Amino acid sequence: MSASAFAHGAQSDHAHDAEFDTVTEPELTDGRPTTPGSHMMLQAAIEAADGLEVIISDVIIPPNASVPLHEHPGEEFLYVIEGSALHRQEGMDDMWLSAGDAFVITPYAAHSPIGGPDGARAIVFRVHVEGQPERILIDAETREPLED
Repeated sequence: MSASAFAHGAQSDHAHDAEFDTVTEPELTDGRPTTPGSHMMLQAAIEAADGLEVIISDVIIPPNASVPLHEHPGEEFLYVIEGSALHRQEGMDDMWLSAGDAFVITPYAAHSPIGGPDGARAIVFRVHVEGQPERILIDAETREPLED
């Protein structure tokens, strides 16, 4: 990471701010993840775009594990680096994303991926207005945001 990123308050110490309480480490059994988890790698303002920030995360979905239905208030760009996942997103057909695939999820698109037979790992970039939550959980029945 460049010194410039540190100079402007980038967060890269693998910790997360309390306001981003949805960032969780996956639980492990025998050294393998058993629950989905997201490890924030970087959070930084975007200098070329006032009021926007980027969050970069390492996301792990264990085999056949489901991520709760959720949406993001900004765009999400992902690159699958290991395994595969079934991407389920409202308003579109389910699709498999595998290692080497890249995909863009539009703002407020409710989605709930499921890990493939070997699970999945992706690097995810999210761009949104500073101060907004990283993720908003959605009630699967009512399709309304869940209260924190």
